[in-house]
Amino acid sequence: MTSSTSSSEHGSVSLSNGRAGLLIILMALLVLGPAVLFVRGFTGFAEKSGGDVFGIQRIRSVHAEMDYMAQRPGPTVLVFGSSLTNEGFSPRHFDRQAEALLGTDITSFNIGMGNMKPSYQLLLAKRLREAHERAGRKAALSVIELTPFLLTAKRNAFRPFMTEQVTAVLMSREELMQELWNDPERFARLFTIKYLRDGISAEAITGGLRFLIGSAQSQVPLIASLGEDQIALITEQRRLQGELNRQIGQQHPDTRKSIVWNPATQGGLIDMEDLSADTQGLASQLIRMMRDQRTLQRDARDREECCDIRNLVFDASMVDEFVAIVEEFKQFSERVEIVLLPTNHTVIAPTPEALARQQQVLQQISARTGVPLLDYQQHPQFAADDFYDATHLSLDSGKPRFSALLARDLADELVSVIGPNGKTVAGKTAVMGAESGGG
Repeated sequence: MTSSTSSSEHGSVSLSNGRAGLLIILMALLVLGPAVLFVRGFTGFAEKSGGDVFGIQRIRSVHAEMDYMAQRPGPTVLVFGSSLTNEGFSPRHFDRQAEALLGTDITSFNIGMGNMKPSYQLLLAKRLREAHERAGRKAALSVIELTPFLLTAKRNAFRPFMTEQVTAVLMSREELMQELWNDPERFARLFTIKYLRDGISAEAITGGLRFLIGSAQSQVPLIASLGEDQIALITEQRRLQGELNRQIGQQHPDTRKSIVWNPATQGGLIDMEDLSADTQGLASQLIRMMRDQRTLQRDARDREECCDIRNLVFDASMVDEFVAIVEEFKQFSERVEIVLLPTNHTVIAPTPEALARQQQVLQQISARTGVPLLDYQQHPQFAADDFYDATHLSLDSGKPRFSALLARDLADELVSVIGPNGKTVAGKTAVMGAESGGG
């Protein structure tokens, strides 16, 4: 009888606790629900009106399409990196050149995005590995961009308000639950960002506003120091950019060839041949104006401020994270290559001491990963006119030239995996569990 009573009481207590818990959840939804809807409505409107104002749209969209990339039939090439890859690599030009050389269909994906640091990219690499594991496939080749100025201590300290929102979007449920035991307060913030705020943190909103306000304030003395011709140049650049965006939207209403990762474009952005003849002329005019030396020098100063691009004082933890990224890719790629993109040293020339430090870091990364570096930094095929600013390849010449050259230079690596004419090389398959190469 005692046991029965105790069991009954225990059941009553459990039921009562369950009801109490449900009541708490319902009350939380009632209280927080309107606030969540308001925030999501505000941020959604801001992104629709102003683009990637919180720096998370492309990251969020890449995360949503990982299974698509992993399940794509045939040989795939993953090109992974920063905004330099995002804007400087064309899947169309790479695939066209690779298919001409190999005689088989190749599908490359542009997985480049701005506002990233190695710690974020490492999470993204882990999610890509898991997607390929679910699909039971390997990428034929993964190309990982290495940009030295993105491994500096100054870069590591830049825009700290981005960290939690990018981490929240990219971390797995298991990693998130681990935070519950390590740091409950951080868990609550990450959970809210990931599941209730569509990947946008309160710090990103306020930090973004502070950044914009700070930039606006810093522009006051700058504008005051500019001559009328320079102000006219900036005004015209902004007008042309707005008109170009409008025409792209009209000509490509479905994809808009925007920064948001889209399967239809394999993650690539606009190519010159996507545009009408008149719009190509508009794009060329804008690119020429952006190559004005006054504009390039302002961009160079911004790069020095954010990334220490001239002195290159490296952060050891970021180098460790980059090495870990390469090791992740080895697990779901038949071959891995590390690539340094062309640089516009006519605008920014690192000091001799910086170049010596860079050489040490490059040697360290190659030795630790076992992957040789494919270095295009001073490649003779690229000149100042192949860039539209201090660091990014241009739409009209640099981007298509680099993409086609990369395909030619990696043709032997692709043949070693898929064979000539698409025939699988003995011992190499596209199924998880096959031996992975290091480059």
